[in-house]
Amino acid sequence: MFDPSLRIPACALLALLLAPPAAASQAPEDALLGSSRGGSFVWDFCAGKPDPTPLPPDPRTLSQPGVNEGKAVHFNTWWKDCHVDPEAVQEVGPAETCGELRERFWRGDLLLDSGSPGVGGLFTGTDPDAGQTNSTFSAAQYNAVWRVWGGFLSRPANFDELVAERYGSGFAPSPNPYPRPGEDPNLTDGGSGTLPEMFTQLRSADGSWSGEITVTCHACHSGTVGSADGPGPGLAFGGGSSLADLNLFLRDFLALGYEASAAVVLNLNHTRGRNNASLINLAFAAGGGTTPETALGLLTSGSTADMDTPSWWNMGHRPAKFVDGVFPMDSPRVDAVFYAPDIGIFEEGKAWMRENGPDMNVWIEALKAPEYPYAIDTALAEEGAELFHTLDLWAPGRDNPVRRPEGNGSCASCHGAYAPRYVHDPEFLDTPELEGIAAYIVPLDIIGSDPERLLANNEAVQQAGTNSFFGYPPTIGTDQDCGPQNREDLRGDRELGYLAPPLYGVWATAPYLHNGSVPNLWELLEPADRVRIWRRVSKPAPTLPFPNTFGNVIMGYDTDLERAFDPVKVGWRYEEIACRVENILNPSVSPYVNCNPSEEDQEDPLAEQIYGMLYSNVLLAWNIFFPPPLTPLQMEDRKIFNTWMFAQGNEGHEFNAVLSDAERLAIIEYLKTL
Repeated sequence: MFDPSLRIPACALLALLLAPPAAASQAPEDALLGSSRGGSFVWDFCAGKPDPTPLPPDPRTLSQPGVNEGKAVHFNTWWKDCHVDPEAVQEVGPAETCGELRERFWRGDLLLDSGSPGVGGLFTGTDPDAGQTNSTFSAAQYNAVWRVWGGFLSRPANFDELVAERYGSGFAPSPNPYPRPGEDPNLTDGGSGTLPEMFTQLRSADGSWSGEITVTCHACHSGTVGSADGPGPGLAFGGGSSLADLNLFLRDFLALGYEASAAVVLNLNHTRGRNNASLINLAFAAGGGTTPETALGLLTSGSTADMDTPSWWNMGHRPAKFVDGVFPMDSPRVDAVFYAPDIGIFEEGKAWMRENGPDMNVWIEALKAPEYPYAIDTALAEEGAELFHTLDLWAPGRDNPVRRPEGNGSCASCHGAYAPRYVHDPEFLDTPELEGIAAYIVPLDIIGSDPERLLANNEAVQQAGTNSFFGYPPTIGTDQDCGPQNREDLRGDRELGYLAPPLYGVWATAPYLHNGSVPNLWELLEPADRVRIWRRVSKPAPTLPFPNTFGNVIMGYDTDLERAFDPVKVGWRYEEIACRVENILNPSVSPYVNCNPSEEDQEDPLAEQIYGMLYSNVLLAWNIFFPPPLTPLQMEDRKIFNTWMFAQGNEGHEFNAVLSDAERLAIIEYLKTL
């Protein structure tokens, strides 16, 4: 069992996570290897400096029209300052000194460090009695959830571990306690149980333990990669979680009277490890500010479906957020919405987001990517660094059928420059301060990834968001307009597409593409090797003291690097699932197995074509026309990724097909170093 007394303090853990990497600071300017591992430029700048030290400009603010024009690395989306007038937006602007930055960071840490004295949670902020959202559940309910699982005669001794596996989370080194049955949390230092990082016990206003448990941001944003006492970092804060099944959690707790479980009908994910947190068309519809025209456009915008969660440790190197760059990175209130009381649509919730969003973002942006835990072939990685930055995939003789992007045609042209040799090369970047900045929204016909999320966030959605609280209305019409950035009047002649992400820690963020449809880096770079239906391997189930007749132990994906990680292809091992077609009229049909049995037939199966028309044109249709999992078999089926399904296509990055296998291996070896 987990012993909270053995956990290291959160501040010690964060010192390890946030320390500026020696490899980046000591690498000579002509080196091919060296990485800052992401994080925040201004946070790194303040390391060892006194509090009154003024902060330099954040390099992201240098992403302005004309920057890097004609250079190897291309930019086409720009930094917007949402706080030109802090009084008008009622929200603080950027920190001005290292001391102010540190104060914000530690306030953010209190909110986001599960188990801390000031931790926040789902639609409650830091007050377990906040608002009328009823988004907390009692320790008694939590302790009873094993009864919902079935197959157990009593509460299992390894209950904590089984909860983490069933709902898809991991354990952090810092304490995150809850009271087991019969315990008073205030007499047992919070309780002798240990919550997975996706949950936390809130404190009452007087600082005492409340016995109320809620969901944290880490449910979607922090997964497990290896273990802290073996290869890998263990819980990878901010790496995005490919483990969680929030709909299964809601389904189970509905039976216990958890009122927030009514959201199970929204089906936030159809496939384990994905989420639909950036459902902005629904947020704009609920948040007010719409006109009759935009309201109709919202209702017919369709669904964005579920997606893979981007890495927090890359936020400090992006001028825009979300996979299509829809919001400026300097709009922190949208990141605080899931903690805001009253679901964030009333004045109390808006005030909470204004007050806490900037602190949360400072903490988030300071996180660093974990280092690759195995040996790296240095010579091969250096070869890969050169290829990554200089290989023109559209060079004569490559015969690349995809339209050429801007920049020099290399990986770096979209994803940014990282190797010191190219970071300091004026043909790549206007200034070395732009190291790792990725600011290229790649046109859809070039990137070629599944278009549904982009298409759903249509012009009506962009217009509706302009007048919403999240669009910073006081900035509308100014040169720092912080409304949705894909509005026609803001983007001008820039084509719609997906924002190429920075690649710090990319080794730890499988699966790939914005919808998580490609399980490893090799298949990302070799489209011909992708499979249509696949399932990650599950963690081996524990040996139970009695036969588990009903098979109700649901294990999560295996995150042990020795068993489940492929260091050559760089990603999680998986099994290919054979196609099985079922009768569309059968009410028990599983969308996870609808497919085309003929590999030569690339058309979507009839069932998916019918679903797709509905999902593409009716808001929430994808969410509500889908049954929650009821049986253990259906829960296990949620681990299957079927690329025939709506918004789960594994097309895209087709321009990589012109690489040789040797070039792919070298580039992958280099990516391990970032």
